[in-house]
Amino acid sequence: MSNLNVELGAKLNTNKIKILGIDLPIFLGVAAIVLIGVYMEILPQNIASGMAVAMVLGGLFMWIGDKIPVFNTFGGGPILCIILPALFLYWGWLPESLAVLTDNFYNEFGFAELVVTGLIVGSILSMDRDLLVKVGVRFFVPLIGGVIAALCVGGIVGHLLGFGFAETIFFVAGPIMGGGMAAGAVPMSEIYAASGNGDPGYYLAKLAPAVMVGNMICILIAGAFNGLGKRKNMPKWFSGDGKMLRVRNEKEEGAEKESKFPISINNLIIGIVIALALYIFGRVVADIIPTFHSYVYIILGAALLKIFNVLPNHINDAAGEWYEFISSAWVPAVLVTISAGMIDFKSVLELATDPSYMTLTVLTVILAAVAAGFVGMFVGFYFVESSIAAGLGMADMGGSGDVAVLSASERMGLMPFLQISSRIGGALVLVILSILAPILL
Repeated sequence: MSNLNVELGAKLNTNKIKILGIDLPIFLGVAAIVLIGVYMEILPQNIASGMAVAMVLGGLFMWIGDKIPVFNTFGGGPILCIILPALFLYWGWLPESLAVLTDNFYNEFGFAELVVTGLIVGSILSMDRDLLVKVGVRFFVPLIGGVIAALCVGGIVGHLLGFGFAETIFFVAGPIMGGGMAAGAVPMSEIYAASGNGDPGYYLAKLAPAVMVGNMICILIAGAFNGLGKRKNMPKWFSGDGKMLRVRNEKEEGAEKESKFPISINNLIIGIVIALALYIFGRVVADIIPTFHSYVYIILGAALLKIFNVLPNHINDAAGEWYEFISSAWVPAVLVTISAGMIDFKSVLELATDPSYMTLTVLTVILAAVAAGFVGMFVGFYFVESSIAAGLGMADMGGSGDVAVLSASERMGLMPFLQISSRIGGALVLVILSILAPILL
């Protein structure tokens, strides 16, 4: 009888509700303390406050979303993390000081660079070397296919709807495919100002809504792809469960390794140091050769280290474990900071009432995703992975959008490819628009 009680007790302990690994009553106590500080508006603008708010809200929304049947197979947790904070701010349920704190935490305090660099470096160094070479060479084919489809077909549809061919290219498709706000919409506004009538601020106000709404649509499509990819009746070419390349050789398929828990503290230290060293490398090279964003040079640096087998395996594995830690502990926090600090829900709702604008915005994202998916199949990629990496990676909101899309699709290992899409693909769009602006604007 005593043995039975012990077994029942152990079973009850195992079945306790936990959020972020913390028993529910304790987590609720932690959340109450954090929210009291939020509503009293006494939290200082620093990393500690930002981390506390982002991790508590992220953990809670992720847990709720992942417990909702059906919705959880379509990126439930990440979608709630990216929608609810912005919605609660719009309704006035959260104070505006929270938006300032989360925006500063993500952008000003360097949390974005720490997270994105760790995801890029870890995913590349832990990737199979042969697969990296094979994928990298052909990746630009679906990327260019997505850009052409979004700009050309989107412009034609815009003309047919009465919105205007040029208006669609410059103010809907262009900003969506341009690599986000800082690297896309901002320089785009300056290009337009130099070619048309108006200052950069005027054009930026017209560009920003498309970037934000397009980003939301990307996240929803990524969640839908994730749910569809899990269905057993889908054709084999549809989803690779995070692997880009359709191959028959089992050895070549090992692009994505299983998560390793528990993670070694020593490996975390090594992973952090290697990732930050490559971050500094990227910044140094970007300062010397400012043609591309520093993330592009981080990708190139990590790829060269992997291709030429510069680092021993235990260093590569350590970088992979740092990636695992970020994916598990910080991605929900990142999504909350993006939502609360960078998404203006009022602008999103205003656009939702314009049928032509919404039709063109949704169509641009779908065109990019579908074209990148099908073109990618011709060079040996899975449809979903090619669509996400080369299509949604172009159409989302840059670095923060990449994290949100990959979280919703449960394919964090594709981060390097989305960064290439956002940075190099976005730069390609800027070049195209700078040529067209003097002619059509």
